Amino acid sequence: MTAPEGFRLSVALNGAGSHPAAPARPFTPEAYASLVRGAEAGLLDFITVEDGPGRLDSALLLALAATVTDRIGLVPLGPTTGDPEAWAARIATLDHLSAGRAGVRPRAATSTAERARLVALYGTPEGDRELAELFGQTGEFLDAATDAWGTTVRPVQGRPPLAVLAHATIPYRLAAAHADVVFVTPKDTAGLVTIRKEVEALREEAGRPVGALRVFADLEVVLGSGQEAADERRARLDEAAGAPFVSDAAVFTGTPEGLADLLEEWFREGGADGFRLRPAVLPEDLDAITAGLVPLLQRRGLFRTEYTALTLRGHLGLAGV
Repeated sequence: MTAPEGFRLSVALNGAGSHPAAPARPFTPEAYASLVRGAEAGLLDFITVEDGPGRLDSALLLALAATVTDRIGLVPLGPTTGDPEAWAARIATLDHLSAGRAGVRPRAATSTAERARLVALYGTPEGDRELAELFGQTGEFLDAATDAWGTTVRPVQGRPPLAVLAHATIPYRLAAAHADVVFVTPKDTAGLVTIRKEVEALREEAGRPVGALRVFADLEVVLGSGQEAADERRARLDEAAGAPFVSDAAVFTGTPEGLADLLEEWFREGGADGFRLRPAVLPEDLDAITAGLVPLLQRRGLFRTEYTALTLRGHLGLAGV
């Protein structure tokens, strides 16, 4: 049973892994099902999956995953575009197929060119104004979609959890007003403390109660049996990519023991409710998480030893709706 002081754990299962040099493997339904079953064997709270150019539809992939798993939460990407009711129906369908284990990661809908333009303007008055307008429209879309869950397309959970990736105040505000989980990208413990304080202040400003929003810290992970082995593995990947691995999130290179130490520090001192780990290479780093990291966390009383809930809301400790 999960210790009262324990935290939650999820993984991103994207392509061949998050490192640009992760060796591409032919996709098969069986291989993907094996990844998801492996994550569930590690008792993880949920997995997330991206989609986009050159990738298969994330909700359809997780509909497949629903047929080969029983407990793990399934969170596809959900660009906020088109008809909010159709968007809501897509996620409600996954929630029914998985018997209440669906969530969704909303993403403000922009073209690649528009996203690049906004990034170039970031931090300027014009850029901040346009970004605030974009996220305001996203909030309105989410209001309409969640209203549909209460009227026309009722999911098993009532409201599948919304998980927002946020790097700065404007998206923090969207998460504080609408989300159940916010993925943040601190570089160290002090940065996590600062982010947590800002997110909590914005949640209070939005009129939501304490505990309504779970703060998950994102981490890229390159794991090895020893520090030297992990460093060599990272160096080989970076050499194959032609550049050092950089990301919006911090990159951890080391052993499962070292990662357990960092997660415990970020939990106890940084205030994280949970973590989303991004395996650099699949399935190797996922296997190291489930077979190496999870048992260490369990021995420290930081992570569950069995599932105690049936739904994603239950795993996250969220009230029913």
